[in-house]
Amino acid sequence: MLQALSAEEVTISTSINLDEYQNQQPSFCRPKSNKENLEWHEDFEINNLSKNNWNYSKGNSFVHKGNIIGGWGNNELQFYRTGKGSQNINSNLFIEDGLLKIQPIHHAAKYRGHSFTSARINTKSKVSFSYPSRITFCYKVPKGIGFWPAFWLMPDKEIEWPRGGEIDIMENRGRITNVSSSALHFGFKWNNKATLVGEAIIPSEVNFQDAFHSITLEWQEDSLSFYMDSDPSPYFVVNSDMDIFKEFGYPFNSSFYLIINVAVGGIYDNYLVDEEAFCKNSFCSNKIDPDGSRFLIDWIEYESLKN
Repeated sequence: MLQALSAEEVTISTSINLDEYQNQQPSFCRPKSNKENLEWHEDFEINNLSKNNWNYSKGNSFVHKGNIIGGWGNNELQFYRTGKGSQNINSNLFIEDGLLKIQPIHHAAKYRGHSFTSARINTKSKVSFSYPSRITFCYKVPKGIGFWPAFWLMPDKEIEWPRGGEIDIMENRGRITNVSSSALHFGFKWNNKATLVGEAIIPSEVNFQDAFHSITLEWQEDSLSFYMDSDPSPYFVVNSDMDIFKEFGYPFNSSFYLIINVAVGGIYDNYLVDEEAFCKNSFCSNKIDPDGSRFLIDWIEYESLKN
């Protein structure tokens, strides 16, 4: 999710055309695992976000070595709001119809000096993820120029980025209907690092904005593999023997926490934003299909692969 300039960046694109894509349906997510085998999961069956599992990020900046870094380091436009009340939700993030919904809003009258609000939640110091494991998200992304939804992992240990590594399980550009990306960031400093990107390209008629799809990260010691829906073959694989890790180090044999958010604008899609693509109020009354302007997550599974 952090997008600082790379010393090296490599993108691998894989086209995926499964047999099930021949018939349009609301969801192409892989079948759920047996809950007895899960370390942790979220089905969003009740309308509150557990404070035992989730924290909110707030604002439009963070502090690094005493300096305020605006736009979350990527020139993002949104102000992240925190959850309220016993349900721990707000108008930017709520649970409805068994789905977690993150809804960026464009404000005619600015909110705390910002034209957009959104939400960003994380499991830091509450739920930790490591290997050997399988992590799956069943999701649908918003449609329109300027949306930047993501779920990603950052290291539990306090270590300066990107030394501890970053695992972007899924990022999407709202302008592009049929491509979702996974990425790894690692290295020594923001200007001395590497980025590996794996793009999953699916047929336009079953795109990520009109149907639910799943991404699964299979995480082993010294390797990471990413799978789309029920495809038995990964679209993106890395392992510690690759030459680029010999140069920059391999930081992914560690424990991480999860972040889910929707950013607005920023470097990821060349700062492009269409204000009319966004909800204008908490009810998204300006849209015939409000869910088309929201990041929807149906379920999350975290399964240990230990024997």
